[in-house]
Amino acid sequence: MWNKKLHISIKYFIILSLLASILMNSISVGSKEVLFILIFIINNQVRFFSLENDHMKKVSFLLEVILSIIAYKYIGGYLIAYLVLQAMDSNTLFKAPSKHIFNILIIVQGIVFSLNNNLEFKYLNIFIPGIFIAILYLVKDENDKKVEAQELYDRIRISEEKLKNANRDLEIYASSVEELTLLRERNRLSREIHDSVGHALSTIAIQLGAIERLTAKDDKTLNELTKELRVFTQKSLNEVRMAVREIKPKEFEEYEGILAIEELIKNFKKLTGIEVRLGFSKEKWRLNSDQSFVLYRIVQEFLSNSVRHGKATVVNITMNFIDDKLIVTLKDNGIGQTDIVEGVGLKSMRERVTEIGGFFSYDSISGEGFLVKVEINKIENLKIYSQGDEYEQD
Repeated sequence: MWNKKLHISIKYFIILSLLASILMNSISVGSKEVLFILIFIINNQVRFFSLENDHMKKVSFLLEVILSIIAYKYIGGYLIAYLVLQAMDSNTLFKAPSKHIFNILIIVQGIVFSLNNNLEFKYLNIFIPGIFIAILYLVKDENDKKVEAQELYDRIRISEEKLKNANRDLEIYASSVEELTLLRERNRLSREIHDSVGHALSTIAIQLGAIERLTAKDDKTLNELTKELRVFTQKSLNEVRMAVREIKPKEFEEYEGILAIEELIKNFKKLTGIEVRLGFSKEKWRLNSDQSFVLYRIVQEFLSNSVRHGKATVVNITMNFIDDKLIVTLKDNGIGQTDIVEGVGLKSMRERVTEIGGFFSYDSISGEGFLVKVEINKIENLKIYSQGDEYEQD
């Protein structure tokens, strides 16, 4: 609440003022009085600088109240100094309701010891400590408001950062969905043209070739027309095949592993109703069969765990292709768990990634979901899987 250096400076100033008042007003100060004053000061300093336990601080404060009463009655000094010193610690070291009780105790001391004194003495020992305590309450209230405002600002800043991250993930997801959809459509069109128009033209060219051979001897004019039509059809067929090659995305092979994962996600969403978002970077390099297989199994296991253990409703999967490695991040919004016991599923994921020379890690905090991170090098020694080990879906 207070600036610590200012607090210490005021505390020492009051203690010095108290000692000065004792020396000026006391007839004699012997060894017993000096020892008592040392005990009083040591108790005050130990409470402020050393004691951590709140209960011990309260005991120390009550001890100071008793020592202050004895010192004021039998040694001397200004009562207001004792009370202000108590008020400082009461309002800086303790919280409600202890603080309120101690403040009432301070005011009661001022009233009791001022009953038989003049009005000026009563004013000094009752109203000034009361005003001092009121000022400390105001300072505490202002400080609480500042702390509350700072906490609110921090929460807003954290929420803003989360919102930015969520917006970025959604943009990546939307871009990835659009890109995959476009590639799928281009691939579908190329396949449709090849299977329908290409097949029809190919059949026509074969039939015209047969007609050309049949009319070679009987009708030269018809033969020439048939030949020209066959050449034209063959030329059209070549143009269609060229168009099919142009339409079919060259980078489609780069997406084979991603498309397999996307198909897994699509089926998972249909079965569970859980929202799963798949996003990937603009730059990509082709995943080989082992990499595709491992990533497929990782995603499959993670989705299964998110439902069974995490009770998640949203899963975000991001594939970031950089120059020399692929970083895959899988994050759900499930219940999470601080103390994780690595079971068969996590061990299996770790082993699969390690076998292809990758890096596997995970993290989870209770109430904040589960995070898995996989790093796969672009070039590594790869394990050859058996032909019978194919993609499966839960």
